[in-house]
Order: sequence, then structure tokens, then C-alpha cells
Amino acid sequence: MDKSTRHNPRYNVISMRISKEERKRLDDIAARCKMNVSDIMRVAFENYTTTIH
Repeated sequence: MDKSTRHNPRYNVISMRISKEERKRLDDIAARCKMNVSDIMRVAFENYTTTIH
């Protein structure tokens, strides 16, 4: 567990269905960025929410 998780525990889980192609793209992005899929989705969510308001 990294420092940010110790100080900011995450208890909420969101589940969604994606196609095989979407999963492959997500895994490819995660590998290129050396991040896990959850962190990629957090970054995507942050980017989305900061551009729509």
C-alpha cells in the first residue's frame, strides 16, 4: 500500500462493463504509463470533471 492510500483510504467500488477491445486499450494505456487500471480511471475521471464545468 502506498503512502497516498494509507492517508486517503478508498472504500467505494464502482463496477462497469466494457468490451474486450476497450479492456485491451485500457490495459495498453496502463502498461505504457506504468500505472494500474484504477489509477488510469481516476486520472480520466479527474480530467473529465475538470473540463465539463
